[in-house]
This record gives sequence, C-alpha cells and structure tokens, in this order.
Amino acid sequence: MRAKSKSTKAKSNCIKDSVYIDDGYTGRNFNRPSFQRMIADIEAGKIGCVITKDLSRLGRNYIEAGSYIEIFFPKHRVRYIAITDGVDSLTRQEMDITPFKNILNDMYSRDISKKVLAGRMTRSRQGKFCGGQPPLGLMRDPEDNGHLILEPDTAPVIRKIYDMALDGLGCMRIAKQLMEDKIPITRVKGDTACDVNYYSWGASRISHILRNPFYKGAHLVCRTHQKGIRSNTYDIIPREDWEVIEDCHEAIVSPEEWEQVQTIIDRRPPIMKGNACPFYNIFHGIIYCATCGKSMQVRYEKVGRTGKNRFTGEEREPIDKAYYICQTYNRLGKNACSSHKLEARDLYNLVLADIQELAKTALKDADTFYQRLSSRMERRYMADASEIQKECDRLTARNQEIDTMFLSLYTDKAKGVLTEQRFLKLTSAMEQEQEANQKRLGDLMEMMRRSDEQESDIKAFIREIRQYATIEELDEVVLHRLIHKILVGEVKKIDGQKVQEVKIVYNFVGEVAIALE
Repeated sequence: MRAKSKSTKAKSNCIKDSVYIDDGYTGRNFNRPSFQRMIADIEAGKIGCVITKDLSRLGRNYIEAGSYIEIFFPKHRVRYIAITDGVDSLTRQEMDITPFKNILNDMYSRDISKKVLAGRMTRSRQGKFCGGQPPLGLMRDPEDNGHLILEPDTAPVIRKIYDMALDGLGCMRIAKQLMEDKIPITRVKGDTACDVNYYSWGASRISHILRNPFYKGAHLVCRTHQKGIRSNTYDIIPREDWEVIEDCHEAIVSPEEWEQVQTIIDRRPPIMKGNACPFYNIFHGIIYCATCGKSMQVRYEKVGRTGKNRFTGEEREPIDKAYYICQTYNRLGKNACSSHKLEARDLYNLVLADIQELAKTALKDADTFYQRLSSRMERRYMADASEIQKECDRLTARNQEIDTMFLSLYTDKAKGVLTEQRFLKLTSAMEQEQEANQKRLGDLMEMMRRSDEQESDIKAFIREIRQYATIEELDEVVLHRLIHKILVGEVKKIDGQKVQEVKIVYNFVGEVAIALE
C-alpha cells in the first residue's frame, strides 16, 4: 500500500510518498509490521492519503477493515483509495458498497483458510508431516519433505530419555541427569559454553517428549483446536482424544516401549500440595492400598518436631520422618478406608531384605529356585485356568443365546409382530452386551496365553534377580525393573501384637507375602 504525506507548514513532520509492504503476512493479521508503522505515521499526522490496489490489500477481516475505513481514516482526515475496487472515501456513493466488498473478502479468506486446513489434515492422515520444525530426534527426509527420518545427532538423546523412563526415573530426575551430562536441549550447535540455557532441561520438556507419539513412529494429526477463524486462542485436545496415525516413519522407541512409558507415567501419584517432605519417594507409582486399591501417599512429621532420635540423640534422616498412608483414607476419612499407615524406613528395609534373599537364593541354586517358583506358579495357573475356562464357557454360551434371540426377533419383525423401532430398541442392548462379551473373551484368551509363557517368565526373573545378590541400597531403577506393585494391608492385632501384611508383586512371577511385626 502507498501513503502520501499531508501538506503542512511544519516541514519537519512531512514525509515523502512511502510504500508499506508486508510480504509473508496474511491479510487477516492487522499486526503486520509495515501496517502498524503506517498507522503510527497516520497518528503522528504525517499521512493524508492511503492507496491500495484493492480492498483486500488493506485487510481481509471485514470488521477491522471496516473500522479503519469508516472510523479511523475519517477521524485522522485521511483519504482512502482502493484502485481496482473503485473505492474513494471522497465519493460517498462508491463508499456505500465498500462494507459488502469487505465481507466478500472476509468470506474468501475464510474459504481459503478452511481449504488449507483441510489439505493439511488430509496429508497428516496420510502419514505426511505438515508441521514446522520436526520434534527433537527427527528430521525431514531430503528426498521427501513430508517424511521424517532419524536425526543422527539427537535421536540417541531421545532413546536415552526413554531408557531412563523405563528404568523408573521421573521427569525431574531425567532432566537433572541430562544437565549433568551436558546434553544440549536443541539441535543447534555453536559456542555455548557460557549459555546456561543451552543445557537447561526441565520436567515439562521431558514429559512432552515422553508423551509424544512421533517417537514410536506415529503421527499426531493435531494437538490443539482453534476456537474460531479470527481467534488466536486454541483449545488443547485431551490426550485420550488424539488422532494418531501409526507406522508413518522409523521409530526411535518401539510402540510397546512407548506404551510402557505411558503406563509408568500414568501410575505416578499426583504431587500433593503442602507436603514439604525432603524424603524422595522411590516407591511412587508402585505402592498401593490392598483394601481400596488406591495409591499410598507420603506424609511427613509435622514441622516443629525434633529431628533427633529421643533415645539415642542422633540426627534422623528424612526417611525416618516419612510414612505412607492410604489416599482414600487421607481424602475421605476412616469411614471410606483405614489409614494402612506404614513407616517409610520399614518398607525400605522390608523390600531390600526380600530382594537380597531372593537374589542370593537364585544365585546359590538356580535350578532349585526355578522349581520352587515353577511349582507355585503352576498351582496358581491351574486354579486361574479353571476359573478362566468357566468364564469363557459362560460368555460363549451367552453369545450363542443372544444369536438365537436375534433370529427370533428378526422373524417377529418380518411377520409384522414387531415394529422396526421396537426391533432396533431390543437388539441395540443385546449388540452392546455381545460386543462386551467378545472383548472380555479376548482378554481372557490373552491371560491364558500369558500363563502358558510362565517358563520364559521365570527364567527372565531369575536372570534379573541374580544381578542384585550384593545390593546394599534401593533406587528407582532397581524397583521398577523387579517389582510390578506393592500392596500394603491393614494393620491388625493378632495375639496382642500389631501385624501388617505387605505383598510384593514381582515382575514375571507375581506375589510374595511378608508380615511385619
């Protein structure tokens, strides 16, 4: 657009004819640099006339374009001319049709935006990358701009992040480790020795990477939804509603590993506000109440209590001040569940001793240990298999019964006994039940298949546990490699003594019951 200066006696305020160009900016954006510079010159009294090729060059938002033409320009005594549209603010007759032309320009812009978005969505659903910068660890294929390949320098970083997550490390611990290892947060290289932000990993960045389906070889169609064509605000699409296209490019982690990481993240309990406990909870995500099934939460002795042992006078460590209680009890009280209180030190010592015992047994006589586990799992398998088979038979018989009922209802409809509406209402519920039964049958068959693999599971557990025969301390890596979950029972009184059962559910082999006295 071109602007001409006003004729004024104050020569210092005069400017020569100027051209204001904003290449690469959409007409719907009125915050274009050159456009805003022109507005500033108008407000400073330096411009008396604005000329554009047509109305769309001023802008394609009919509300804002109309505001400038009808209000802003007349207020500052600026003449406006759109050459090809025949618009001249000095000619009233020609200006009467200007709002309608602005609306047409706006509609055209909306139509273009919808077509561009539809094109991008179609390409995304075809597995093509249509975003800007690919996620860290990936890059555009030089031979196909819409296809992603692994970036040699940064893909190992992503692999390392997922490996640490699979070992049970939380986002903050992973971020801290990456910063200690001086791993940059970007693919950009340069002299960054003095740039502290170059290695400034954070928990939110790690969480974003671990949640990103691109790293399992999939495409995420969209993560946000624009609230309106004119709006610059977006609604975040919930993760469960993401549209993910699988097998689009080479994966950094396998889909199974990616899903495993999601499970690890989802089972971490939320951080409770106001719980200023310096004890780092290495059991997060694996310790649960045996009664209600909710996760156990860490609590800490109230501020003001002495940090010294009242008997020995020695300074107590943070773990000696921490304890676990049932989340349901903590939120809803004793009518919902009991506290299941367990001292953090007792749990730590209990789990450590059990791992040490199992590891030494496996190392001393692997064959005997295998037979012991195999016999126990076989007994459990026989009992479970019997119940599973009974349920499978029941569900199969019920589905056959539903098929017979379908046939009977269809016959009644054909004879005119049942109306179409009544037929659909009766069969809809049966279809839903049959689908649910079929899904449950699939789950049961998977359980039986897993049971048949017990031999390999036992051998895998023995290989894993033998590594920890000399272990002296616990950490997240050890716990998540060995233990699936820990179930804390209710405190009971037996023969005048308080007893609390703790069940350790190991990976591959299942439960081991231990009693605290």
